[in-house]
Amino acid sequence: MGEVIHPVDLVTSRKGAQKAARVIHGFVKSHRILWIPAGWVSRLVASAPETSPIRSVLGPLRDGLRGAMTTEDVLTVLGALESARVPFYLAGGWGVDALVGRQSRSHDDLDVVIDDYEQDLPRAVDALKSMGFELVASYERRAWMPKNTVLEDDSGRRVDLDSLNWQILAREFGPPDAGPGDRESFEHRVFTEGTVAGKRVPCLSADVQLLYHTLFDLNVPHQHDVTLLRDELGASVPDGPRPEE
Repeated sequence: MGEVIHPVDLVTSRKGAQKAARVIHGFVKSHRILWIPAGWVSRLVASAPETSPIRSVLGPLRDGLRGAMTTEDVLTVLGALESARVPFYLAGGWGVDALVGRQSRSHDDLDVVIDDYEQDLPRAVDALKSMGFELVASYERRAWMPKNTVLEDDSGRRVDLDSLNWQILAREFGPPDAGPGDRESFEHRVFTEGTVAGKRVPCLSADVQLLYHTLFDLNVPHQHDVTLLRDELGASVPDGPRPEE
């Protein structure tokens, strides 16, 4: 018979691994030369199935480098945005899980769309800073979510605040000749609600979430999300060429 591991020992070992991961995360953040290999480890673990030995061995390390976003973390972040009166919509992996009503996999970040990005981003950032998050980077892209602000805390938890490209959404989901100013005519196809731990939260719709998965190579978690969107939620995307990222 194999060795029996007492539950207390298991919890202790997990806490020890998490503490070690936080120490490693702080060390990596302070040594820029390590960011590339840390990113490689992150991608390696992300591409491995949930039951893979790679997940078991390197998972705690990646959680420390990227920070696992738990259900409690999600509700805390969304609660802070609500208190700051920032209209938002859950997106990404947690957005998909909210749509199916359960956590289906682990998540190393939280994607949140800020409806009025230009106006409400400063309040959103201030709300997260009060929780210990720091501004890490800001990006501008050509499609889908053209503006992105990344925040991270000392434990490696990451929140991405994103904008929406209403011109593309109007073309994909709006009536003929619709433009960004006509969003009221089609925003019911863009927004919906989901649940996180029984709490109803605003989300991007399944069709929009699936559309957003058409512009990049899918790793294992993304493939998992697409399967849920198609098979459980019946999502589909409009036919036609996709814009370049």
